[in-house]
Formats: sequence, structure tokens, C-alpha cells
Amino acid sequence: MKIREFDENSLIDYYSKNVIDFSWIDKPSQHQFRWRCLDGTWNTSRRRIRDNETFVKAIKNDNPTDIYFSTSSWLNPVDLPRKNDSEKPRPVMLDHLIVFDIDVEPFSLKNISKAKKIALELYQWVDKNYNFDLINISFSGNKGFHLIYRDRDRQLFSIENLLEREEAVKKNRTQIVQEILANGFEIDTRVTADTRRIIRLPGTINSKTGWYCHKIDHEILNLPIKDFISSMPKHSLAIEIPKSAKIKKKKIKPKTKPKLSTQSNTCIEVSNHLPGTKDRSALICWLPKSWGDLESTIDKAKLIIQDEKLGSCGFWYSNDRVLMICPRSIPRAKLVKVFKKYHFKYLSRQLSEKKHYWTRITGKHWSDSGWEDELEAINIFGKDGDSECVWQWSRAHIEISRRMGLLFDYDESNCSGDKEPSIRIVKRQ
Repeated sequence: MKIREFDENSLIDYYSKNVIDFSWIDKPSQHQFRWRCLDGTWNTSRRRIRDNETFVKAIKNDNPTDIYFSTSSWLNPVDLPRKNDSEKPRPVMLDHLIVFDIDVEPFSLKNISKAKKIALELYQWVDKNYNFDLINISFSGNKGFHLIYRDRDRQLFSIENLLEREEAVKKNRTQIVQEILANGFEIDTRVTADTRRIIRLPGTINSKTGWYCHKIDHEILNLPIKDFISSMPKHSLAIEIPKSAKIKKKKIKPKTKPKLSTQSNTCIEVSNHLPGTKDRSALICWLPKSWGDLESTIDKAKLIIQDEKLGSCGFWYSNDRVLMICPRSIPRAKLVKVFKKYHFKYLSRQLSEKKHYWTRITGKHWSDSGWEDELEAINIFGKDGDSECVWQWSRAHIEISRRMGLLFDYDESNCSGDKEPSIRIVKRQ
């Protein structure tokens, strides 16, 4: 399936001419809104979004390709702390929508028809078995549907301890998922029980296909597939939906005559050099897989932060790997010693020989299947050591961290280098 690429003009044109309906969301200003930009980076709204007018203001400088909103509502959805952030006050969860995400892969009329049948039967079953209010059914614009409900039972949201409240909601949603699965319905089990999940916003473009994520009435699920598809809106750049599609099985290549793959992937990389300085570097690296799981890896990184007095460092997660960024103006020679001390041999050699190095900071966009291995911002650790750090902040790497979803608390008068980071787009076979 060929992925259609949207440019800045097509995105500006769509969102300037089409009004997004927020009326079905109870108090949209209590939800968090996130979007992916043309360069593959993610941004979170820095303002509350109440309606289409505030929505357009929030996205106007980014031209997002895909837009999402949180399934939970919060007293303050702006600057929402991460789940494992123990330094900021616990956020106040006000509600959590019950979302059933139905996907049948790959993208085809046959599979959309299957997903439509599941969505209709699940809607009918939930209506008989739960006391939920249906607030939205959406065609995702790709492989399936979203059924979104509001729980009439407010007991869980009266729990005073905020951590216990969120955990109780998660436990309740997990039980619902188990009941749904036990009755033979296929849903994405990761979506319903996740209190920090984001879901595609109806009325926006699905950049993988060019079809719109579109709010529908449940009656339309009874239509024959051709009539259903003909009633769904799409962008002029939208791809045609194939009648059927098979999941390609990986072929075992002969050991004696290996064939080179023709697939290519594109990603964005950033230099660790501070623009506007002579020999200053930020510490940016993917931490070794050998350090263990996510928790073990971060624990080991925290020890380095403490021993080297690095201060605040940002962390991201992708495909079982952890990316670490210390946005400080560190002398190159000092950083080489740090890398050697902790056995980052490749980075120490690159920094010594080439005076800087490049690091991938986005997922990979494959020519035949779109984005994968996208980065998820985890948190900033080491804030309590900022007073002991002797190096100034790097403006460029604070900026790139902001674009990647983490905001550092820093003093502008204690910064080095230019603000715009050195980045490049890399295509590999």
C-alpha cells in the first residue's frame, strides 16, 4: 500500500477550511491534545482547547499530520506529569472515557467490512450488558473503528488518593476488557485500560491513508460495505482502498545467495554539537540494551547522572531502547572521557575523530509501511542535581527536547549556543 505524503500547504488548507466538531466531548478543555508533525516529531498542546477556534490557534505553527486527544480528562491537562513522575504533584483525573478500538489488518474493503461487523455487534452487546452512555462511534480512516462511552458510575472518581483513583480506574477497565474478550470480541487490549492513552480526534486526517477519522451514527454500520465507504469523507490525496489484501509472509532467504531488501526508511537525526560554539557538546545517546529493561536502564543512567553531576536529563523510549539527552554545554574533551569511562567506545571515537556525532531522535518511516518505532517521552530525571552541575544549558538541545515532548526548567541567562539545533534527514536501505 502506497503511503500518501502530505505537505504543509495541503494541511493548512484542510484545517483552515474545515471546522472540527468538539460538541460531543464534555468539556474538551479538560483533555490533553497531541499531534505528530510533518518532520515526525510529537507536540503537546501548550494551551487548553475548548473549540475549533482554540484548536486552530494551538496547531497553527506545527501543521500536524495526525491529531489525537486523551481518553482521560484532567483538572489541568496542560503540563500533565508522566505516570512515573514522583517530583511533580499527582494530576487530578476527573474522568476516563471507555474506548474500544477495533482494527482488522491490513487496510482493505474486506477487512473494513469485518471490522464494521465487529463494531456493530459490540455496540449491540455493550448496550445490553453495561450502563454506559455512548458518546461517539468513529471510522478511524484506516483499518477500523472507535467506540467511545462514558461510564455513568462516578464512584471511582470520588476516591481521594489520586494515585489510588487512577489505579482503581485502570483495574476496572482491565476487567471490562477481559469481559469483552471472553465474549468473543476482538479489540485492541492496550487502549481501553490505559488511563494515559490518546485516541485519534474525529474530523482530522489519517495521514496513513488520507481518509478522515469520521464520526458516524451506529445505524450506518448496517450499510453494505460499498455504500458505507462511499459515505465516508476523504482528502483529495487519499489512497484507494483495495478490495482485499494479504499479510505478506516473510520469505526465508537462501543462506548462500542473500538478497538485499529494497525497502528504505527515513528518520531525523540531531548533532550533539552546540551550534554557535567551538568545542561544546551535549550528551545524547541510546543506552545499551544490555543494561536490561526500562526500569533497570534508567536506574543505571541515574547513577551516571549523580556521579558526573549532569543535572536534569531527559529520557525517551522506543522499541525496548532508551534515549538519553543531557542538554548541557559540556567541553568536548570532558565528554570523551565520560564516554570512555562508561564504555561508550563508538561515541568516544566519533567525538574524538569527527568532533561531533549524529543520533536518531524519531521513529523510522518505511517506504512501504509508514512510521514505526516512534519515541515516547518518559520523564526528566536528575533535577535535584541541577545546582551541582557546573556547565551551562544548551539552547539547541533544550529546544529539540521540547519538540520531542519534554520541557526543561532552566535559566535563559545560563545558556550557551544558538537555539536552532543541527538536524538532518537520513534515508537508509
